[in-house]
Amino acid sequence: MGGYSMVSLRGLIVFTICRKACIYNPATRQSLTLPTFKSNLFAQQEPYKHVHYFFGHDPVLDQYKIVCSVMIASSFSEMLFSEFWVFVLEPGGFWKRTEYDAQAHLPTRQGLCINGVIYYLAFNHTRRYHVYCFDVRSEDIRVIQAPHAVPQFCTSFGFIEHGGKPAIFDYSRITETGVSELWVLEVDGGIWSRKSLVLKLCQKHLVDDIDHNKKLIVHGTGENNEVILALTCPCYLLYYDLMKNDVRKVNINRVTTPHVCIKIPASFRVRRESAVVEPAKTSAASKPQSIVDSYTASLEDMTAQGALDG
Repeated sequence: MGGYSMVSLRGLIVFTICRKACIYNPATRQSLTLPTFKSNLFAQQEPYKHVHYFFGHDPVLDQYKIVCSVMIASSFSEMLFSEFWVFVLEPGGFWKRTEYDAQAHLPTRQGLCINGVIYYLAFNHTRRYHVYCFDVRSEDIRVIQAPHAVPQFCTSFGFIEHGGKPAIFDYSRITETGVSELWVLEVDGGIWSRKSLVLKLCQKHLVDDIDHNKKLIVHGTGENNEVILALTCPCYLLYYDLMKNDVRKVNINRVTTPHVCIKIPASFRVRRESAVVEPAKTSAASKPQSIVDSYTASLEDMTAQGALDG
């Protein structure tokens, strides 16, 4: 399917292709692309425009929402302005802009949805990390400061779910010392607990391949609180059990190359079953279906077949 920045929630996957949000249900193999929205920030002349999608579910109303953060910045990385757009995943749904008066900020990690709240890590003009909490039902946003000990510009840490709570897993020193730090948000008011983990000596060799040119990337957690870390070259996964302080390694044989985002003219369509790109047939008598109509029809079909059932 292509795309990148995949976020999974309750059996559904949201990913992006050329700034557009797409939804895929692996159980039914159905997918749809959400309609685009018109943000005034896209017309600005600032060189840096960042778009991030988050996926949330309200357990009380059993309602899914896609949240989009748009931010523009100058060439000096000065954050200028942020916008938030929300899409309710239901037939006839549409993008609406939400009110947001706080300082512009740049999300740096994928979000987590826990008990009806989307948590994501970002930094603002202070250049310090903060956790932003978006309530899926009320669409209110709260801000919690991240622990000061979290490295300011370090990339070797992940934002994960641990024990049903948002957490920061810092593994920046795991190669040199075998030590990693786990920060868990115990209370939404901003109380963090800290736990240090030390690799067993018999497992220290599992991280010997990691250096400044080969970065481990966190890909979330499993149901048994195992943090999933990936190294792309050589290609393997590390499963770090944070409860038992145990690591296991899984090698991967890569047989495909990553997809790239390619713009295809509107007069062409892609026939996936034969992987052939051919001109779309149109007639003067028939009116092309708009993207909103196409989306609504696809969503109603998915709803009728139970594809959105959690």
